[in-house]
Amino acid sequence: MIAISTAYKEALIAIKHDDKENYKALDSNCKHAENILYNLDEMLDEINFDIKDNDVFSVVVGPGSFTGIRIGIALIKGFYSAHKTKLIGLTTFDLLAYCYVKYNKPKNDFYCVINALSGLYYVCKFDQEGKKISQEIVINQEEYDKLECDKVGLEEEAIGVINVRPCPQDLLELSESFKDKGEFIEESKLIPLYLRKSQAEASLENKKY
Repeated sequence: MIAISTAYKEALIAIKHDDKENYKALDSNCKHAENILYNLDEMLDEINFDIKDNDVFSVVVGPGSFTGIRIGIALIKGFYSAHKTKLIGLTTFDLLAYCYVKYNKPKNDFYCVINALSGLYYVCKFDQEGKKISQEIVINQEEYDKLECDKVGLEEEAIGVINVRPCPQDLLELSESFKDKGEFIEESKLIPLYLRKSQAEASLENKKY
């Protein structure tokens, strides 16, 4: 399995082949296009693993950085076009919830929250076992302040009441849990989870009116 996340500033790469594993977190300041493929090739060489022998690709589809999400999905789709393996699409919320439950063992429901910029937030509610119990939505500051359950966010954003920092091992474990449950998706359904338009798209749309 090869799992990657490029949805936010810190990119994650996790590889598992037979009894060999390799992990790397890249504080690439969103320069994923310059760093992710080079480091992936290097990691594959380190454990003598040919990408054509990989059986599952897993990727975080968002929400998060619009550019980062596109890079990650485009990379995995490129690999898929050449190797036709199984695909897993994870959300950033899935990863946050997995880490929070793993390390904090909550006793109550909670929200995973991500900064959507411009005074907006991406949110999704989970139960204490990490099962999603609401749709992913965008809310404003007033709505965000009224959320009653604990808010779990990324450490690099520091917007939650509780902040976590997913590591590559967490990404691999979560991906393997999806694999074990047979939660694969078709290539046509591997699409970005944006939830809102980018600032560039919004600006262009406003100019039309």
